[in-house]
Amino acid sequence: MYILGISGSPRKDGNTDVAVKYTLELLGQNESNKTNFLRVYDYDIKPCLGCRDCMKNLKCVIDDEFNLLWDELVKASIAIIGAPVYWYAPPGKMKDFIDRTHGYYACPNSRLAKTKVVIITVAADSGFEEQEIIMRSWLRYYGAEIIDKVRIYAREKNDLINRRSELAKIESTVKKMTSEK
Repeated sequence: MYILGISGSPRKDGNTDVAVKYTLELLGQNESNKTNFLRVYDYDIKPCLGCRDCMKNLKCVIDDEFNLLWDELVKASIAIIGAPVYWYAPPGKMKDFIDRTHGYYACPNSRLAKTKVVIITVAADSGFEEQEIIMRSWLRYYGAEIIDKVRIYAREKNDLINRRSELAKIESTVKKMTSEK
């Protein structure tokens, strides 16, 4: 099974990266699982231009690395998608990635129809619900099945690895996932 982890955090090796990587590490203990970790901020993904050419072409016309990341997500059986909360929403480039999927808007419920998703949201103290609305709406439109969400309380780098109770939330999700097979 191909399990993709996507971090939408601009902070390399920050709490969101750690949360997604830890989830993949636990799921990767099953030798039949192939895991892959990608960071949205490692890709050249330009913002949507609002040109609407995608409505005619059924794909985005901007030439950058968006499709490299989108294609990996489409291939995944399970996706672990994490993002920190920036003013009640995912950070800029993560939102750019979400917006760029608009090129496939005319073919809903198809691109991610076989993908099960765990949403990981990292915040200091609020904004979980609002960001989850954005993520759920986006993923469900393309047919993904949201199987769980994990809310991580963390702000400063290394907060997550120093908070056993927050790591336990990830472990609980993975335990549910592996016991449901």
